[in-house]
Amino acid sequence: MKKSILRLLGTTLLVAFMIGILASIIGWLLGWKTGTQFSNGLFLPGGIVIILGILTIMGGYGMRSDFHVLYSQSAGSMSIQERTQRWMADMTQGYSTFIFLLLSGGFLICLAILVGTVFK
Repeated sequence: MKKSILRLLGTTLLVAFMIGILASIIGWLLGWKTGTQFSNGLFLPGGIVIILGILTIMGGYGMRSDFHVLYSQSAGSMSIQERTQRWMADMTQGYSTFIFLLLSGGFLICLAILVGTVFK
């Protein structure tokens, strides 16, 4: 459990760092000069990543129209325990994507705040 959390944090930091570098390169090519411009340029991708994370949750079982088909396919020859385990695994997978994107966007927004305060 501890290793998976550390791996998740490491991966999210790496993804946020790569997105930040890409946003900074685009800003440099567009001629951004001030820290505020770079801060805004990092805040925007952070917000977009968080919105994508929220959309992964909204696209889950509550909004999906084929939920009954998926449930009937998984309920065939399984016991209640097997169905519950499968349901929990599906839910955990959806929330792990949300948490991954939420942390990545949060790191980008924190980086935007840091850039905005340090390079005034």
